[in-house]
Amino acid sequence: MKKTFLFLIFLIFSCLSAFAWEVFFNLPPDAGQLKNSVLELIGSAHRSIHISIYSLDDEDVISLLRAKSFEGLDVRIVMEGENYVKNIKMLSDLDIVADPLNNGLMHSKYMIVDGKYVWFGSTNLTNSGFYQDFNNSMIFESPEIADVFEKDFRKMREGYFENSKDDESGMLFVDNVRMKVCFSPSEETFESILEMLKHAKSEVDVAIYSFSDPRIALTLATLDEKGVKVRVLADESWNSSSYSFVPEMKEFSFVKKYHLSKGLFHHKYIIIDPRGIDPVVITGSYNLTLSAERKNDETVVILHSKEISLRYLDNFEALYISN
Repeated sequence: MKKTFLFLIFLIFSCLSAFAWEVFFNLPPDAGQLKNSVLELIGSAHRSIHISIYSLDDEDVISLLRAKSFEGLDVRIVMEGENYVKNIKMLSDLDIVADPLNNGLMHSKYMIVDGKYVWFGSTNLTNSGFYQDFNNSMIFESPEIADVFEKDFRKMREGYFENSKDDESGMLFVDNVRMKVCFSPSEETFESILEMLKHAKSEVDVAIYSFSDPRIALTLATLDEKGVKVRVLADESWNSSSYSFVPEMKEFSFVKKYHLSKGLFHHKYIIIDPRGIDPVVITGSYNLTLSAERKNDETVVILHSKEISLRYLDNFEALYISN
């Protein structure tokens, strides 16, 4: 009887733990799962839906947000001004605060539901973001994480963007995952990324849309020279332009441009030592650019977790082989 009881407790604990976080990628054949995760999360809301998003044009998402607002839920949005103006006809009946057009980009991509679920990553709530661009997102169930994101959200809802708001960063420990949440523009955000890279022991894998920060490039080159396995996948179109640092890195074999005939290689994640004693994943909306550090409103989440790092590594390996 005692063994049966302990087994049931273990089973219940395992089930609860399994729902503390989840990772989603839109790499075919599972492309629809990422959008479905967003719709299911919005559909599950009972009290509030707070969204910070660079671009929003997916009709299914907008329709569901509108329906939730009509039900009386607290549905509020912060959005990049240029994209809000572009889609104002379909968004005009939603409660949206837009970033001024002359600012840097409001580039964050996160959602807080009922003060306890947080969705974040590289994905915009757009048709192309779901079905054409390569993206990743995570959902965490944690009031503590939600509170950190809410502080950043409230600042922007009050009109504080760019350097007019403080970095509401936070250190957290949720379901055996040690994590740090940072918001740009902030030197601390960049320093946190750089510090993680400098401590890499065996492997660094980078999937990135925009790469123009020479300090990151130099750090990766130094790691490569020290014998750390470094691999970078970067969007071919953006990183063939004069804005990118990639054309200057031809001598470094670890950089590969990822070609998509339609859509963007839109990931923004870094995996550090996934098979080591302290595996790390860095994800969010932050491209490896100076603008991400100094001008844009961005989100960076640093996660210390073997399980999460291996999930991201599976995605990276599939991309690397297919390129």
